[in-house]
Amino acid sequence: MVGGQDVVIVGGGAIGVCCALELARAGAQVTLIERGAELAWGCSAGNAGFICPGHSAPITSLESLELGLRNLLKPDGAFYLKVDPSLAPWLARFVAACRPDRVRRGADAMRELATASLKLHASFSEEGLATTFSNRGILIAAETPEGLASLVAEGSANAQAGLRTEELDGAEARSLEPELGSSVVGGMHYPDEAHCDSAGFVEAIATAARDAGAKLQTRVEALRLLRSGGRVGGVETTRGRLHADTVVLAAGAWTSQLARDAGVFVPVVGGKGYHVELPDKPSGPRVPVLFKESRVAVTPLSGRVRIGGTFELCGLDESVSPRRVAALVAGASRGMPNLSGRTRLSTWRGLRPCAPDGVPIIGASERLPNLVLATGHAHMGLALAPITGRLVREIVGDEEPSHDLQAVRPDRFRPLI
Repeated sequence: MVGGQDVVIVGGGAIGVCCALELARAGAQVTLIERGAELAWGCSAGNAGFICPGHSAPITSLESLELGLRNLLKPDGAFYLKVDPSLAPWLARFVAACRPDRVRRGADAMRELATASLKLHASFSEEGLATTFSNRGILIAAETPEGLASLVAEGSANAQAGLRTEELDGAEARSLEPELGSSVVGGMHYPDEAHCDSAGFVEAIATAARDAGAKLQTRVEALRLLRSGGRVGGVETTRGRLHADTVVLAAGAWTSQLARDAGVFVPVVGGKGYHVELPDKPSGPRVPVLFKESRVAVTPLSGRVRIGGTFELCGLDESVSPRRVAALVAGASRGMPNLSGRTRLSTWRGLRPCAPDGVPIIGASERLPNLVLATGHAHMGLALAPITGRLVREIVGDEEPSHDLQAVRPDRFRPLI
């Protein structure tokens, strides 16, 4: 049972606050710490906001590998692998994970979790939490016949798995979203999917967690995990020590450092993404759109439009590349010409926590059984946050898990040397 346990959660993004809500509602004494000045300080603040089982496949694939190799000398490409010797072990695992059989297993696991998580997102909205959940569907648009053929194949696999899909030609896609330009030749529409403002989601869930008794503290950095007799006894922070019966490590791209210092191997690195926000207009867009070829997402939010995307494997480098920002806007403007010329409201970048096989890491550590890991969600952090919180509660409470955890277990990775 969870009730009565002292649980410290490291990380105040979408994953961390969902863990806090689930555990607090189960009766745990929860303290969440976030190193930033506010919650959603990391990649949760700038997520594209898609809640999308139909586009939940891991980043590992032969297509991604080919794209990364092609863009080695093209730092403004959609998928860029930074040449850095320290990233070589991760890249070796990534290449091994691009085998079609592993990609297929990962995609099946991610789709199942994302489908369950979409239902939990909807349930939060139904209970009155102001998560900004909006169920308008999601359109994945193609600008080439080859891209469209790939989307159709993906849509067929998703339909066989039980998702509702609609194949659209160019005219039908523009009828659904009139802001699309003539470059779009067609797409796949997932009418049951949804989106939300990621930062708004985090704040709404945080409020519910506080109401359930959780303590959420910002500007508190975890310095190291405190080990005692083969277990974690707490966390050393910039405000002193926190005792814990269980520690949940949901620190995003910074998880590996904290885990490594405690002797736990977690091969998660930062995959940098960007977004640019533009003012909304009465003409739209109104439907979230992901452009297949450029990998650029366009999300309508309250009073603004968010253009998000790119993947730059970079470790913990948080610098901003003007070239990548410009390429992001250009990709969106090609697919939606009316976005061109709008005044830029803001530019953001963040580090997605990426496991080398593209599948999240959720579960208790073999080495330290009261250390629970919840990281590695890459571009699916917001989408998978509710189901991750549910799974973490089940793990901490020693309950039968509601989903098979084989694909996400932490011990699937071992040091190479």
